[in-house]
Amino acid sequence: MPTVRLEREGLFGPVGVVDTAWARRFSINGVLQGASLLAPAAGDIAAGLPAGPGPVIETRYQLAWLLAGQRHPAGRGLMIGLGGGGGAVGLLHQFPQLRLDAVEIDPRVVEMAREFHPLVGYYEQAGRLAVSTADGEDFLAGAVPRYDFAIADIVVDGEDADILKSLALIEPLTGAAGEVWLHAFGSIWQARLHEVLQKFDAAGRPVAWLFSPVRIDIPLPAQRNWVVTDAAMEPPDPRGFAPFAGLRGPQVRAVREGYATLAAHALSRAEAARRRPA
Repeated sequence: MPTVRLEREGLFGPVGVVDTAWARRFSINGVLQGASLLAPAAGDIAAGLPAGPGPVIETRYQLAWLLAGQRHPAGRGLMIGLGGGGGAVGLLHQFPQLRLDAVEIDPRVVEMAREFHPLVGYYEQAGRLAVSTADGEDFLAGAVPRYDFAIADIVVDGEDADILKSLALIEPLTGAAGEVWLHAFGSIWQARLHEVLQKFDAAGRPVAWLFSPVRIDIPLPAQRNWVVTDAAMEPPDPRGFAPFAGLRGPQVRAVREGYATLAAHALSRAEAARRRPA
């Protein structure tokens, strides 16, 4: 049975932490914000840390962030939305020379991540993770360094005001980073998701690739997770990179398989357009 570890009120509804038999999952208002495997644990990575999950990302779409890390293993990245911290922690563990700045609007979420994902504080103390509590758009409007890449979730399935706010982030993100990786939820043929592609076009940085954590040939309802990027690159070869090498366990193997699926089923922008039904 899942165990509820936390439920506190945040800016956008209850902030929750739930442990399953193998993962710690973080949610806001019932919507999953990320998850990390409980084994290996935080203490297996750095002795003396409190009990908590280790660096292996369970949330399949967040495995796409590892593609950005492969391209810039010693670079500096920006993450809009910390969530439970699993995506940031996974990247920092996988690429020991990488540095990240994370921006999170909800102080309750930052508090939750530090309390229930000990590796967040560990990387902050190591000087490799800097967390700012701010609105993403306000942060980008200030004086920010030039990042090698930027990562963000974007709303395409929610209230209109949230969608417009998310779309407004695209232009400043392209101005702040050499490449952008965005998570979107929807159909690649859905009008609102098409707006995401148009916003990239308007910023002069067309989307080049789309990734889904579920095989493209598996039918789903119209909505599914997508990660889109303007990064100009060759199609990723899933055989050339095994995430979390050296870590063991059946769930870790399942995560590696999930990464291989995501990488193997990359869609170019042109191919995605060809798949659009008449």
